[in-house]
Amino acid sequence: MSFAELHKELSRKNKLITYKSLTSSNTYSVCCTLPKHIKKQAVGNKIVVWDVDNNKTLDIEVNTIERVEECI
Repeated sequence: MSFAELHKELSRKNKLITYKSLTSSNTYSVCCTLPKHIKKQAVGNKIVVWDVDNNKTLDIEVNTIERVEECI
């Protein structure tokens, strides 16, 4: 999924993103949305998301994302 496609999906509703950490090689799944305090994001290899469950921002490298699905 490209940055633009992911950004568009997250702007519509919360999504469960499963990605592989570059530092630990662990796989994580987080329910995310776009952070309200960031108005624009430059198209690139990372996207900044808001972790809904832990109330914090995360930057995820787009090419490490394994799945994007509906949050439960």
